Amino acid sequence: MSTSSSGSLIPRLRALLGFSRVVQATLSVAQPFVAALVALHGFPSPDRLLLGLSAAWAGFLAVFALNDLMDVELDRARFAHLRGYEAFDVDSAMMRHPLAQRQVSFPLGLAWIGGLGCYALVAAYLLSPTAAALFLLAALLEVLYCKLARVTPAKYLMSGAMVGVGALAGWVAMTPEIRAAEFGLLFLWMSAWEIGGRNIVNDFSDVEEDACLGIKTVPLLHGPRAAARLTFAWLVATNLAALALPLVSSLGPVYLVGAVGGGLYLLLLPGLRLLRSPTPPVALALFNRASFYPPVVLLALIADLFVPV
Repeated sequence: MSTSSSGSLIPRLRALLGFSRVVQATLSVAQPFVAALVALHGFPSPDRLLLGLSAAWAGFLAVFALNDLMDVELDRARFAHLRGYEAFDVDSAMMRHPLAQRQVSFPLGLAWIGGLGCYALVAAYLLSPTAAALFLLAALLEVLYCKLARVTPAKYLMSGAMVGVGALAGWVAMTPEIRAAEFGLLFLWMSAWEIGGRNIVNDFSDVEEDACLGIKTVPLLHGPRAAARLTFAWLVATNLAALALPLVSSLGPVYLVGAVGGGLYLLLLPGLRLLRSPTPPVALALFNRASFYPPVVLLALIADLFVPV
């Protein structure tokens, strides 16, 4: 490969990874992995683990890119009203909305999503047809979420359901056994985390732009203080679901310590700061911290499996 071709390949790859919000997508793999470990009360075989992780990563890369594809016209209009963008945002690592900025062409974006989505679907189907069906449902919920941008601020419920369904795909990929109490708590846990930790707070920084574009969000329509209170309520629900899980499963004290510590540091403390100061920088700090909550809980679960009860 020539120097010039390799030089053009790296910026294109960087743009595609930004299109898929690669950092956020990679962190999100922890969500179905958590569900898989809870379902099995142990580790899957190495071949199923590798196939499941690759399917989850490809699936998240595809779904995050799908969000940008669906919102491309809104994002292009958004750049006309864009404020200065200074603080670090996990979502914007690599590049912010490269499709809207024409750093990725529409055909290339479609091919990228199609290739990743097909791999994720086939790999999920090999693990379990039900897992493939849940992946398709999650993608459908993402499309519905984007379609509701100018309709209702309650679209955050679609986002929460999408993440909850995606997490449960990790469960059914590893076992056909459905234990209703654990299954339901996992769905509530991951849905509440998405709503309180990532969705509503991510709208704090875009109020001025959203007002110009007609996008309906909780901070815009109900004000920052009401949005902060709603955010904190969902963060409390996240922690309650995490604490309730050992009551219906065999999770042990190491998991409990990790869940309590992670929930306190990554969710509740920054949530309290948002209640006191419902401003975009404080909301962004919560968003960035909350993005690491599933991986921290995953580490606690893995450690719990290695500690004898």
